[in-house]
Amino acid sequence: MATERTSTSRKSTVFWLTVIAGLLALAALAMTILPGPLYRLKILSLGMAFQSITDGAYAGILALVFGVVSAVTALVTHRSRPAIASLAFVIGGMLAFGVPYYWLQKAESVPPIHDITTDPAHPPAFTALLPRLAQIPNTPVYGGGNARARRIERESVIGFVTRGEGRKNPKAALVVKNCKTWSPRCLATVQSVYYPEIRPLVVKGKTRAEVYAAALALVRHRGWKVAFASPGTGRIEAVARTGWFGFKDDVALRIRADASGTRVDMRSESRIGLSDIGRNAERVHRFLHALASRVQG
Repeated sequence: MATERTSTSRKSTVFWLTVIAGLLALAALAMTILPGPLYRLKILSLGMAFQSITDGAYAGILALVFGVVSAVTALVTHRSRPAIASLAFVIGGMLAFGVPYYWLQKAESVPPIHDITTDPAHPPAFTALLPRLAQIPNTPVYGGGNARARRIERESVIGFVTRGEGRKNPKAALVVKNCKTWSPRCLATVQSVYYPEIRPLVVKGKTRAEVYAAALALVRHRGWKVAFASPGTGRIEAVARTGWFGFKDDVALRIRADASGTRVDMRSESRIGLSDIGRNAERVHRFLHALASRVQG
């Protein structure tokens, strides 16, 4: 009789541990996956979406803990099905915590800027898109913004350079030197130090018209919404959207002939957010690499 009661008690313990781990894993995954689509549908504000992801990451840790305890208990009591289920919930908890943690680590590893261009001295301008950018948080003016925005940008960059991951770069002192105030010079310095690979694309042996046609085709192939396209001036403006949250980023391309060939300059800027988590630099680098392959291959 005592043995039967002990066995029943163990079964009950395994059952409830597995149920709790499962509920936590499902809740954690929902809180980390759904905020993006719900933000795109305007059901959640950006602040609520980010808070949900944060809460989901903590729930993921709890799911991981309960899942491990449940799996161990199930294995000790020779119950394979609850053990397998618990291990699945462990994986769910790891994903719910791991994905936000990955993006947090990535955000801390790149400078808190959101405007990237291959020509900081004369960045491609947004003209056709300007009416849409009047009320957005980030200014379309390269290295600009109101006094408060410039102060926040500079403080964030200096914090990254002097106290964050940015201090590991051997050229970090150059940023401090050129960022006494937030300005185009300061932004250009930050980009040159942390994204030295961002350079204009120079195509030899192809006319401007040929490069322009290839660039426009690539813009459309990537699903960016074209706002302006002028073969005569070699300018293209488009809007790119991120996959998860659907954030809108503005892209400008300028294609012109110079002494070395046909030069392509590009600019990509996020409409919201102090840091772009490196996505604008990544977009510029990948686009120009793909364009080079198209026109030179």
